[in-house]
Amino acid sequence: MLLRIFFIYAEHDKPFMLSTTAYQTDLISRMNDEVVNLRKELAALKGQMVAQRRELSRYRMLSSVFQSATQPIALINANFQILNVNPAFCELTKYNDDEVIYFPINGMIAHHKRQELWPPVQTSLEQEGHWEGLLWQESKTGHVYRVQVHIQSLDTEDLTQAKYVFFFHDVTHQKETEEQLQHRSNYDLITDLPNWNLFLNHFISALYVSGQEGTQTALLFIGLDGFKVINDTMGYTIGDKLLQEAALRFERTIPEQGTIARFSGDQFTAVLPDIKSSEDLVVIAHDILEALERPFEIEDEEIFVSCSIGICTWPGDGDDVETLLRNADSAMHKAKENGRNTFHFFTPDLDAKAQAKRALERDLRRAVRTFDEFHLVYQPIVDMKTGLMKSAEALIRWHSAERGLVSPDQFIHLAERNNLILPIGEWVLETACREIQNWTQQTQDPFRVSINLSSRQFQEDNLPQIVQNVLDRTGFDPNQLSLEITETLMMENLDEALKMLHELKAMGVRLSIDDFGTGYSSLNYLKSFPLDTLKVDRMFVRDVTTNPEDAAMVTAILHMAESLGLEVVGEGIETIEQSNFLLEKGCLLGQGYYFSRPLRIEEFNTFAQTQKQKMFV
Repeated sequence: MLLRIFFIYAEHDKPFMLSTTAYQTDLISRMNDEVVNLRKELAALKGQMVAQRRELSRYRMLSSVFQSATQPIALINANFQILNVNPAFCELTKYNDDEVIYFPINGMIAHHKRQELWPPVQTSLEQEGHWEGLLWQESKTGHVYRVQVHIQSLDTEDLTQAKYVFFFHDVTHQKETEEQLQHRSNYDLITDLPNWNLFLNHFISALYVSGQEGTQTALLFIGLDGFKVINDTMGYTIGDKLLQEAALRFERTIPEQGTIARFSGDQFTAVLPDIKSSEDLVVIAHDILEALERPFEIEDEEIFVSCSIGICTWPGDGDDVETLLRNADSAMHKAKENGRNTFHFFTPDLDAKAQAKRALERDLRRAVRTFDEFHLVYQPIVDMKTGLMKSAEALIRWHSAERGLVSPDQFIHLAERNNLILPIGEWVLETACREIQNWTQQTQDPFRVSINLSSRQFQEDNLPQIVQNVLDRTGFDPNQLSLEITETLMMENLDEALKMLHELKAMGVRLSIDDFGTGYSSLNYLKSFPLDTLKVDRMFVRDVTTNPEDAAMVTAILHMAESLGLEVVGEGIETIEQSNFLLEKGCLLGQGYYFSRPLRIEEFNTFAQTQKQKMFV
C-alpha cells in the first residue's frame, strides 16, 4: 500500500512546489482511487478462488460418484483407448485399473464375437456420437458374459481427455433366464426334443417349402410299444430315462434335415422334408426300428422296447396339419394292430376307420353323461353238479339310440383309452349292487355278483374308497361282491397290487383272478395274493375235450387252485362234454352259454325257478 502511495507521490514533476493543502488533497484522492481498485481486484480474486473451490469440490464429488458407482464405467479417448475405469468395472472384468489403461476397449469383447459386434458400434459412435445395445465380453479369467452397454460422446478432441463414457450393465443372468424360459416353451422337459409348439412351426415351414418347390414332405408318428407296462412296473424315473435314451437314438437316426419331437407320453413325431420316394421312407422306418433293437441299460436294468410307426405324406394324405397328424396316428395304430415293432403307411380306409372311431367316441361320451342307454345283464355261474345258480357275472350293455346294440368289444377298449371307463366302472358297480340287493330282498335268496375291474380302475389309489362308498349307498353285503382282476393286471405292479388287494379284502369283498392261464400262471406269485376264486380262461376250455395240451393245462390249473384252496370257475362252457370234463377234474362251478346266456335282472327269477324245478324232476 505504501509503495503504491509512493508511486503516486513520485508522479508529480514538482511536488515541493505545490501548496501543502493542494498536495494533500490530490494525494488523498489518488490513494482513495487506488484503494477502491485494489478492493475490486481483491473481490475478483476472492470470486475466482470461490469458483475454483467449487470446481474442485464438484470434481471431487464427481470422482467420488465415479469411484463409488455400482455400475461399471469406463472413460475412453478418441482412439477408443481406456483412460480410466471405476472399481465396479474392475470387479466385472477382473482386471486391475492399471492393467487396462490405454487398452483398446474393443479388446474387452469376447474374441469369438469381436469381428461381428464391434464395427457397428464404432461406426455409430463416429457418425452419431452414441450407441446402445448388447455386447458379449470376456473377463481376465476367460469368463464370457453379456452386458447391456450405453455409450455417450463427450465434447473434446484432446486425445489425452475422455471422448466417450461407457456404462455397462451385466445382464448375463437375466439373458440366461430368458433363454431358459424360451427353451422350456419350445423343448420337452424330459427328452429336450422340440415340443409340439416348435415342431408345428417346423412342420408348417416344411409344408410351405414343399408347396413352393414341388417336393414331398413326410410325417412319421412313432409310438413306443409296451412303455406303459415299463412305467408302471419299474417306476417313472426309469420310464423317463428310457424316454431320454430313446429320444437320443431317434435323433441319431432321423436325417439331418428332419425334425423329431416328443408329441406326448410315449409318442414322438418326425417331419422329413424333400422325400424323393416311398422307398426312402421305408429305409428310414427300418433304421428307426433297428435303433431300438439294442437293449437299454438303465440303473443296472436291461430293458427292451420297440416302436410302431405310422407314415403319411404331403401332398396326398391330407390337406392340413390336423388331418395329416390324425392320419399318421391312424397308421401308427394300424402298425400296433399288426403286431407292433413295424411301420404302416396311411391308406384312405384307415381314415374311414378313424372317423368311425371318433364318431363312436363322441356317442359314447354323450351316453356316459346320463347312462340312460346302458343296462346290465348277468350271466349265471352254476353248480355243475346240481345245476343251481350260485352267482352271476355282471356285464354292461350299450343300446345306443342311433346305433342300436353296440358290442362291448367295440366300446370298452375305447372307454379305457379315454378314461371313460372310470365313470362307467363305478356305474356298473353301483347298479349291480343295487339290482342284486333288490333281487335278493324279493327272493330271500342270498346271491353273489362278480364285477370285472379294468386296468385303469385298478390304477386308482382311491379304488377301495369308491367300493366302500358304493356299498354304503346300496347297503350291499361286501361278502356278496366279488371283484375280478386279470392275472396280467395284478403282475404289472406287484407291490401296489398286493396293497390294493389287501385293502379290498379287509372290507370283506371277495377277490377273483380272471382269465387265468393267459399270463404268468406262477404258484409263487399267486399264493401271495388274498384270492378267493380262480376263473379258467375260455381259450383253454374251448378245446379241452379235443386238444391234449389244453386238457393238460386245465388239469394243472385245477391242481394249482386246489393247493391254494381256491374256488374254481370254468368260463366259456358251451357243451355238456366240456362241463363233464371240468367236473370230473374237480371244477365244480361253470359259466357259459351251455347253462345260460346273459340275462336281464327281470329274467333272473325265471331262470332260478327253472333250475330248481330241474332238480326235483
